[in-house]
Amino acid sequence: MIKKSHIIPEFMYRDLFDENHKIHVFNPAELATENPKVKRPSSGEYEGNILCADCDNKVIGGYEDYACKAIYGGPLHADESPICQNYQTQDGLEFSACENINYKKFKLFLLSILWRASISTRPLFNQISLGPHEEVIRQMVYGGNPGDASDYPVFMLTYITDKSIPKDLIGHPQKRKTKTGHLTNCFVIAGTVYVFYTNSKTHKLPDFVLSSTIRPSNELNIFHIPKGEGENLILSFCGFKPTR
Repeated sequence: MIKKSHIIPEFMYRDLFDENHKIHVFNPAELATENPKVKRPSSGEYEGNILCADCDNKVIGGYEDYACKAIYGGPLHADESPICQNYQTQDGLEFSACENINYKKFKLFLLSILWRASISTRPLFNQISLGPHEEVIRQMVYGGNPGDASDYPVFMLTYITDKSIPKDLIGHPQKRKTKTGHLTNCFVIAGTVYVFYTNSKTHKLPDFVLSSTIRPSNELNIFHIPKGEGENLILSFCGFKPTR
């Protein structure tokens, strides 16, 4: 076991540090208060003795290396270098349609974050407990098996262009049960909201999730939260009442 394993990959913190090398960490519930409290740690969340060196550096590290290059740019083979274009739905919602994303690598990268949060004892991840799904996802990650699109899909939204809420934030991940009985785990990381659906085999998934989550066709849709609605939409997806 190694002494220091990041729960959220270190590269995802690259745009979060301020001039004093501090990060903004918040609990979504605080957004619903008049004076939300924001913590200012100087490093990301990590924990010792939860991963072996091969697991961290070779298996998960390989997924992270691909995701870092896919998100921030880097040398990749042409057949796995993402190409994204912006569109609008008939209702006027903007989204980025991305192609050429390596389904296996990127999905297992996302699932590795969810799984690490579940096994972590750090207070920031105290709401994330996958129960029997934890071992299933562990086997998927270490076995290199991303499953089908409906196996633990993740719905992604971004508010990067919304200036009403800062993007240099890490949110306290939230577990939520929707009115339709879906169990979700919501992460807010650097301007992007990741909503994981964990009981997709026993509850029919919403069409918008299946049509947007990363798919074996190497496609992924990322919806843009309308400007001025970032705070309320984050609250809604994390299970809290909007502030207005």
